Parts: sequence; structure tokens; C-alpha cells
Amino acid sequence: MKRKVAALTFFIISLCYISSEEFNDYYSSWSSMFGIDPNSGTNSFLILMIPSGGKHEGMATAYTAIAIDSGFIDSNPAASSLIDDTELAFLHNNWINDVNLESVIFATRIGNIGMGLSGKMMYLPFTGVDDWGDRYSNEYTSDFASGYYWETVGTANFSYNFLKSFYFDGISVGANLKVAYRNIPYSIAMNQSSAALMGDLGIMTRFNFLKLYFSRDKNFSLGVSLKNAGAEFIDNPDPLPTRFSAGLAYSPIRPLTLAFDFNLPFNLNGTEAESPYFAVGMDLTLTDFWSIQSGVLLKSGLPRITVGTAIEMEKIDFVINYTLDLTTQFDKLDRLSVEFRINMGDYGRKEKEERAEVLYIEGLKLYAEGNFVEAIKKWEECLELSPVFTPAEEMIETAYNSFQLQKEMLEKQTAE
Repeated sequence: MKRKVAALTFFIISLCYISSEEFNDYYSSWSSMFGIDPNSGTNSFLILMIPSGGKHEGMATAYTAIAIDSGFIDSNPAASSLIDDTELAFLHNNWINDVNLESVIFATRIGNIGMGLSGKMMYLPFTGVDDWGDRYSNEYTSDFASGYYWETVGTANFSYNFLKSFYFDGISVGANLKVAYRNIPYSIAMNQSSAALMGDLGIMTRFNFLKLYFSRDKNFSLGVSLKNAGAEFIDNPDPLPTRFSAGLAYSPIRPLTLAFDFNLPFNLNGTEAESPYFAVGMDLTLTDFWSIQSGVLLKSGLPRITVGTAIEMEKIDFVINYTLDLTTQFDKLDRLSVEFRINMGDYGRKEKEERAEVLYIEGLKLYAEGNFVEAIKKWEECLELSPVFTPAEEMIETAYNSFQLQKEMLEKQTAE
């Protein structure tokens, strides 16, 4: 691990002294310092490994314990029961050369229940050529071997949050059901198109830990997920890219969130999988509407650096990311992703929370004036709006005890 961190530092510093023409050769030699994984690329449906975009990609996939927006659907299915707003997101990832990735995600939360739907498609033009570089036709068709190769994945999500309280965001558990299809033009390869069925499982929690600032938001989170467990329906299939991910995220100061993910790939058919890899990411809020993201994926043979920015307004958000890795080319606009997200409201949750806080403060003022009965009424109204507002419960008990003590003192004074 120390060797990889040293190599990464050397790479970033050295970028200042090389020209763009030298970059590809330089990056190739640098990435070899991380080793070559002989099992890289041996899985099917690699669309499952490519982030659609958004903050998930901007933080170099270090997102298992964050998942604060609709990007959770590719990182941790448990997070839909923790998102703030209903969201509809459209994402485009201009990946490599003519390879494009399009996604649409809808996510919502009703009380402690989270739900989501998404569709993702990767496509590229495919033309068969012979040993001389000429387009050819095969024995099964008189047409030239051409068409579009594409993979698509549809995902349905459900999650539920248990044990939520004022001081603890509870424990969320969730699952994704995924259906995938790969299309290979018939004129290029017979009987290679196929379908796959798989699922994800996830757990996530948020709480306060080593928090040095005041905020209702929890500053520490943990998450684990199992992704892409299933099977492809074709003769002699390659294994799906199944993996276990564990992550943590910490906000040492309010504007900054740091995240770390550990990923362990494995193949359900027992064959050897890719080596474990790590991701570290950062999200820094600069203003109420503007933030920047960055991250590094430490993966054998293909380390990558990502930088991005997000503009988040009341109803719409924009996220743009740029990735630097072995596939990046400076003469083409690739490794660029764009997300457009529509915030569709929160069913009045924020308004209720704000009203509950106002009632709580009003109750404190009445309590300070010695009006215990009216203070209790305010806190009971607070709990009707926000049943998990624990401070209101605590103050009701305190006010009741104070009222009883006041009553006893008045009774003694009257008897005397």
C-alpha cells in the first residue's frame, strides 16, 4: 500500500513536467508500477463496473458509505431510505472513443421506505474487419458485418430504515433486482447475445463521531454492499463482476467529507477474480450551491484520478466529471461525464422538521418563564410533527417533574 501511495504522489508531481504527447506512454509506465492484473476484463457485462457519472464517479467510486443522491443505485442499495429529496437524474458518460453510456435514475423516499428505478445502456458501433483491415461479410449474411454492440441494465430498488432517532440515523437495509441484456449483431457473432439476472444487497448507517461542529447532519457513516450476484443465461458464460464493497465516510469539518472504499471482487463460479482494490474520495462544499469532488482509484493495471464539480440549486443540479486513466486521450473529448438532476421535493419533510424545531424552542422559552403546562403542550405538538425529536421527549419529562415539584411546594406553603 505504501508503495502505491508513493507511486501516486510521484505521478501527480511529474505531470507538471510532461507534454500531452508524452502522457500516454508515461501513464502506461506509471500504471505498471501498480502491477498488471491477469484477470482484468475476464467478466461479462462490464457495464456494471462503469459509473454512470455524478458524485459517485467524481469521488472515484468511494461512495459505498455516502450515497447522498440517486447515485446510490450503483453503490449501495440501502441508501434510498436516507436520501433527502425525490430525484430524477439523467446522466451521460462519454467513455472511450465511440463508447457512450446513458442512464436515467428515479429515486424517492416515503417515511422510512426508499425506492428507486434506473436504466443504463452502453453502446458503440461495431464493424467487422479481416486481417487486412477491410470490412467483410460472413457466410451467414451477404451484408457487411456491422451494427451496434450494446449492453443495458434495468434496476429496481427497495430499502427500509430501522431504529431512527434524533441522535442516530438508524440502520438501513436495501436490495436491488437487476435484469441485463447484451446485444451482439448477428452478422458478427452468432448466438452471443444473452441476458442476465442478478441482485445487490446493502447495509448503511450514519451517526456522530469525533464531531467538532454543530449540525443536525451526522458526520460519520458506514456502509457495506454485495453487488451483481447472479448468473448469465448463455452456454459457457463468463462470470459476472460480483464484488463485496465496504466503505466509511467522515466529515472532520462541516464543508468537507472524506471517503474510503475497499472492494473485493470474486466469481461465483469459483474461478479466479481480479485483485482487491481501493478508492479514496473527497467532497468539498465551497458555497451553498457549489462543491467540488475528487478521488483516486487504486486498482492494479488501471489506477485513475477523477475531478468533478457540482452546482446544486433548489430544483436542479448539474455535475461534471473528468477522469484521467490509461484510456484517456487528449485529442478526443472522452472520459467526461455529465449529470442533470431534477429535485422533485421531499413530501414536506423538511418543512415539518423546521416547524418542529420552532415549537421546541418556543417550549424552551415557556419553560424558562415557569409556564410548564404550556411548554409541555408545545413539545407534544413538536413530537406530532417529528416523532423522533428526542430532545422534546426529554424536556417533557423534565417539565413534568418541575411541575410536580412546584405543585408540592405550593401545597406545603398553603398548609403552613
